[in-house]
Amino acid sequence: MTDAWKVSEPMSWGEICERFPHQWIALVALDWADDRDQPFRTALVAGCGSRHEALAQARPLRKLFDPIGPFFTGDSPSVLPALPPIVYVG
Repeated sequence: MTDAWKVSEPMSWGEICERFPHQWIALVALDWADDRDQPFRTALVAGCGSRHEALAQARPLRKLFDPIGPFFTGDSPSVLPALPPIVYVG
């Protein structure tokens, strides 16, 4: 197992995306914004990597922070490339 993950300093979503591009992150201590442009002002990154890795790294912090939220910093990982139409030949 690698060294223990260290929680980041408070960062904005833009800073988080720049530092952790195209990966899952576990966020804690979110400072929620009241406007509709940004979901939060700052948050602490408690884990990164695959979704499983990010949440596993953040697991020791569950007693201190509730909730721990997984977020993806790139395009939606669930978006699949468009499949060609199915053509039936009779």
